Amino acid sequence: MSPARSRFAVTLAAALLVTSAAAAAAQDLTVEKASSAPPSELAQPIAALLGPDSVKVMRGANALEFWWVKALPLKAAPAGAPSWADVPDGAVVGVVTLAKPMTDIRGLPMKPGVYTLRFALQPSDGDHTGVSPYREFLLVCPAALDQTPDPIGFKGAVPLAKKTNGRTHPSALSLDPPSSDKPAGQVITNEAGLKGVTFSVPTSADGKSISFGLILVGTIEHQM
Repeated sequence: MSPARSRFAVTLAAALLVTSAAAAAAQDLTVEKASSAPPSELAQPIAALLGPDSVKVMRGANALEFWWVKALPLKAAPAGAPSWADVPDGAVVGVVTLAKPMTDIRGLPMKPGVYTLRFALQPSDGDHTGVSPYREFLLVCPAALDQTPDPIGFKGAVPLAKKTNGRTHPSALSLDPPSSDKPAGQVITNEAGLKGVTFSVPTSADGKSISFGLILVGTIEHQM
């Protein structure tokens, strides 16, 4: 890339980030606990993974409702606190319903509906530079097409998440930060001005959970 094009790319990326942060600042988030039953559209084996309670997040006028798994599978019992490094790629982490359209972390459209959320570790290659400071994501997959409760790997989850938006990139929500010491249900704002909510999901290790932030307002565009 020429120096001039490089300077243009950096300037454009910065402008996009500022625009996204401004949009995020104008979008409020509120959180409340709920006790809704999991959506009937889910495959029964996936519905059976979910805990009995839900969390409702209002993103302005858009209602998002989350159900998290009762026990997130781990590759092996960790010596200390579990982390995403212990979670198999493509594992079901939860389910979300969208009452209205919204965009994912890349600004790709997601229609109202029911989606499974599967863990994925972003490849460490140049194609994904600038998408997020972290590599941990939840892939957003159409529930009608997701039938198995088992981890399906990165290569299994990505094609499913591409069905959400019909584009070449899968729909995804950024885990930012992937590990959080804040209580669940807190509204947070990262250094880029993007807004999210903290959640905590139990794991298969007795009494141990993974707590994290999930960005729900704002986008980080892919750099040129």
